[in-house]
Amino acid sequence: MKKAVCYIRVGPMETRKHPFRRADQEKRLRAYCAENGLDVMLVVLDVRVEAFIPLEERLGGRDLVNMVEAKGIQHIVIWRLDRLFRSASETSRCLKAWAGAGVVCHVLDLDGLSVRTDGETGQVVMSTLAVLAGMAHDLPAERTKNAIRMKKNNRFAYGVTPYGYDLSGNQLVPNAKEQEIIRRVRAWRAEGRSLRKIADELNEKGVPTKRASRVQRETRWYASTVRYLLKNELYLAEEDDNGQDKGQG
Repeated sequence: MKKAVCYIRVGPMETRKHPFRRADQEKRLRAYCAENGLDVMLVVLDVRVEAFIPLEERLGGRDLVNMVEAKGIQHIVIWRLDRLFRSASETSRCLKAWAGAGVVCHVLDLDGLSVRTDGETGQVVMSTLAVLAGMAHDLPAERTKNAIRMKKNNRFAYGVTPYGYDLSGNQLVPNAKEQEIIRRVRAWRAEGRSLRKIADELNEKGVPTKRASRVQRETRWYASTVRYLLKNELYLAEEDDNGQDKGQG
């Protein structure tokens, strides 16, 4: 039998009663593999993952990509294109790379049809539907990003209250102590310190993270947390065109 991996993505709002729940997807994928002589090595699962998250930034998605690169599988089986890919460009890029590596992608439901990428009809249908899938998901994802960007720039709440701010109604209000930490982090970074060294410095000084106040216990800073402070558009919006913090002389 031929080695296959089944991939399942379950979105945040896809509960037990949703048609794309994990159990239903896995049942259909395994049945398809059994009917087509495919040996299921593994079922890769991404739970509570939005469609607009790139494949390589998902935990399960990253594992799947690694398996393809390691040439450990011959077939990838999914329910629908939007379970695996977020855009037309990602679909095209991945399918082309996988075909080059000798990996066949099976899609169980393309408007009611089962398609595999190693067939002539499948290649035509997949290339056409990849474009349509991209149109369906690229635009909503872009609207979501723009909405969040607008909220950040205008200091409206857009999720978990970020470091450097407190929540007042639906408005983000600067937290003076945390804003000072952000300025200090920027200064250290400008001096050439690594993200890890900055995180270690904050931990050594006992500076609490934002999460510490929510979970009521000590938490640690990491390089990724520091990177977020330096890259988040909300903090960048606090600087004027000259790169100086607003409110500073």
